[in-house]
Amino acid sequence: MARSGVKIGLLGGTFDPPHLAHLRIAEEAREAFQLSEIWFIPAGYPPHKERPLTSFEKRFEMLSLAIKDNPFFKALDLERKESPSYTLKTLKKLKEAYSEYTFFLILGWDAYFEIDFWWHYESFLDYVEIIVVSRGRGNWEKAPFLVKERAQRLWGRENMVHFLEVFPLEISSTKLRKYLQQGKSIRYLVPEEVYFYILEQKLYSS
Repeated sequence: MARSGVKIGLLGGTFDPPHLAHLRIAEEAREAFQLSEIWFIPAGYPPHKERPLTSFEKRFEMLSLAIKDNPFFKALDLERKESPSYTLKTLKKLKEAYSEYTFFLILGWDAYFEIDFWWHYESFLDYVEIIVVSRGRGNWEKAPFLVKERAQRLWGRENMVHFLEVFPLEISSTKLRKYLQQGKSIRYLVPEEVYFYILEQKLYSS
């Protein structure tokens, strides 16, 4: 089928909770690769990580609040289930439903360099191109070469994998949960409505 010209970025994660760095990564990827939209896909139960502390429903609600003012951002509940969420199955579903779209899977630096532990990673490029984003501060001068080298080794298709250096917002959901468990404020590290939702629902407090 002919391509429609629609390019969609896919950003997965537990979003436990979603924070400003998630939104910034999505915005920079959309701008750099001229993506039509970014689709956020919260994981139900990621097989390569610990189970999320918060229910899927509450994480999806927080994510919906976080992105509601951006017309180019959308949240999908494709992985709303108790069984493990495998990225390849999600990619297949999306490609079957939107065969004319070009998809770009947005991955963090650490995730990309552990991708060979993911279920059937070798088939990912049959469904998507990959955007690898920088993490934190540092010298990323050699990063494009390292990303392409790994893509060639894993798939033999380096032209399908791209590197993007993003603004170094060093925020992580793990750190935010620790702050909250210690009774510290995370205001201005998450969108305002997410902050108030966390307080209202008494999430992450010890």
